[in-house]
Amino acid sequence: MDDVIDNDTLKCIHHLNLSTLLLSQRMLEKDKYAAMYRLGIDEETADVISNLNAPQMLVLSETNQLIFQLRFQNSDMVKKLTEDSRVGDIKQMHTGILLSSLLLDSLSK
Repeated sequence: MDDVIDNDTLKCIHHLNLSTLLLSQRMLEKDKYAAMYRLGIDEETADVISNLNAPQMLVLSETNQLIFQLRFQNSDMVKKLTEDSRVGDIKQMHTGILLSSLLLDSLSK
């Protein structure tokens, strides 16, 4: 599978993974429960991410896969959230509500 990923794309995946881990740690340090909610992770996962050191984050980030996933479950969600709207602020609210409901659904399963 690695053969189909060019070096630039692989570097971007590594950078995105590391950036996401660093951002996640910063968010968890500032407000653990708000970060858990925004990241869609449970407390045990939050604790593990919080305690990763730099070498561990590098190892984890240097995979050929994204370590975090998009929460959109289908194209209709993306289309609805990106349609033109007269009220731009409502879009952010709708996106937040949709992602929150997806998170709650996943936690209840």
